[in-house]
Amino acid sequence: MKFFLGRTEVCITPGAVLLPAFCIVAGETQALLFAILSLSVHEAAHAVAAKNLGIPLARLTVYPFGAVLTPDSLLCDGRGEGIVAAAGPLGSLMFAALLRLFDAILPGGEWIERLIGTNLVIAFLNLLPAFPIDGGRIFRALLSHAVRERTARIVLLSFTAAIALSMTGVGLICVVRGVPAWTLFLIPSFLIASAIKEWRMPDAGIITRVLERGEAVRSGVPRTAKIVVIGENASIKDALSCFSGSRYTILRVLGGAGFRELTETEILRAAAHNGPEKSLKSVILQLTDGK
Repeated sequence: MKFFLGRTEVCITPGAVLLPAFCIVAGETQALLFAILSLSVHEAAHAVAAKNLGIPLARLTVYPFGAVLTPDSLLCDGRGEGIVAAAGPLGSLMFAALLRLFDAILPGGEWIERLIGTNLVIAFLNLLPAFPIDGGRIFRALLSHAVRERTARIVLLSFTAAIALSMTGVGLICVVRGVPAWTLFLIPSFLIASAIKEWRMPDAGIITRVLERGEAVRSGVPRTAKIVVIGENASIKDALSCFSGSRYTILRVLGGAGFRELTETEILRAAAHNGPEKSLKSVILQLTDGK
């Protein structure tokens, strides 16, 4: 299920709908409410940090075990991404500290201990250096100061794979010993799928070269070009993944009305104004209306 909250696309996966129903049937309503409250505080901390930095939020994806709030990668540098990512775990830790202070003044018993524990678990898991959770984004921001963008991505995705395999191993041990730990299988699958998707995306270095090459072409410097054919229902993000670091790229978008060519400049401008999730069909409609 998808809808927009302002300019932020909200995606709710099927598992995120089924899990609450399962928790209610299993009598874990309190744990469900604690998780929703804690995750809301966590994501709100991300949103506040992004707003203060002037970074648009492209997408909020809700999974069975949590949510991922993604800043617009085209309008967010490494430092900004690191700050927005760090705000989530920090918000969870601050909320846990406030709850502990409240408990010291007015003891709340077992329920407040469970709520504190929930926030601490969320903070700890999100500090793991794996993409796309907060720790991975923080790790990438730190690495980008020391190594090239592509190297940082390789290191981050390698850590992601190692953590996913480790969690799967722990999950298998738990199942063999009779301890239900199915989350330790769901999270690694999510991490691996996200890592593969991230690897297919162009890095900031390629986008920088695209901008430089476009400026050179406008100045009269000839460049070889490649033509890529893509469907009109593909997203701007899909189009960006077709860019080459060495040759100028022209996209031929195939739709009901035939082919329409889009240049790199038009794609980058559309990404900056509309976000990477908009369809190429909407880009063509905007260009047509503009004319």
